[in-house]
Amino acid sequence: MRLIILLGLLFGVLYSLHILVKDFQSLTSGGKFLKFLFKRDVSSQSHNLKYHVRWRKILLYDATQCARYFYCSLGSEPADNELRGFTFMLTLEPREEDKTSLEIIKAAHEMGNISGQEACRHNYPYCPFKKHMLFELMKYLISHEK
Repeated sequence: MRLIILLGLLFGVLYSLHILVKDFQSLTSGGKFLKFLFKRDVSSQSHNLKYHVRWRKILLYDATQCARYFYCSLGSEPADNELRGFTFMLTLEPREEDKTSLEIIKAAHEMGNISGQEACRHNYPYCPFKKHMLFELMKYLISHEK
């Protein structure tokens, strides 16, 4: 019975990360969109975009808090180029139903920014992945999802 519960939780983690990656890929439009924006001032353009991230749905399936841990870890150190777009996603104007969920994700990112990686692990202990493994998993999903 415990194995079934564990597998269900793991499926939820992977599904929430899958949604996050799919939304990321819809923003990148084949990788060109965000690269174009990073060459310019994104603060003036970010709120005019018509793209939305399904933050509420991501948190709905994130029982082990891996999405929050991921964003906390992103805040704890400068993200490499492959993951930098995930931080940009925090600046997009959310749909009404996603506003509360976005605030939760932003708070996790800010915690990592202020308190560092140890605070991330302390506040999100249920995520079964370590930071490095989670980052590698996200990079893998980005490169293999179409």
